[in-house]
Amino acid sequence: MTKEVVVTRRGQTTIPTEIRRKLGIQEGSRLKVEAEGDRVILTKVPSLFDLAGTSDSSREEAFKQTLANEDKTVAKLRTGTITREFNVIDVDSQIAEEGAEMSHRLRIPMADSLIMATAKRYNLACVTDDPHFSEVKRIWV
Repeated sequence: MTKEVVVTRRGQTTIPTEIRRKLGIQEGSRLKVEAEGDRVILTKVPSLFDLAGTSDSSREEAFKQTLANEDKTVAKLRTGTITREFNVIDVDSQIAEEGAEMSHRLRIPMADSLIMATAKRYNLACVTDDPHFSEVKRIWV
């Protein structure tokens, strides 16, 4: 998806709503800015919730991802929080299959549909402001 935007005299621009929604960028999201040749590349910096994965390696992956964007102290703090504050649930083949069906049917990212399928399986509340989750009511009905 390509959109053209205007840069203000203060060097500011607006990321189009369609792109923000697709990438889950909202107020307070952090972006990494890189210059590559004549291109400006904006990359979403994963949040603590983005890093709370669903496999045995999630703690190590969160540490690696945080370390790439922060320092070692922050990486240890975030991974420690994930370990203490979250119950990591493995994604089995049944959840993966239901997630794939939801992703296809609702045209949402697979990661979001896996969260939905897991919440549905374990009858858990899912609190988020992610626009993709506006479809949750239809799934449970």
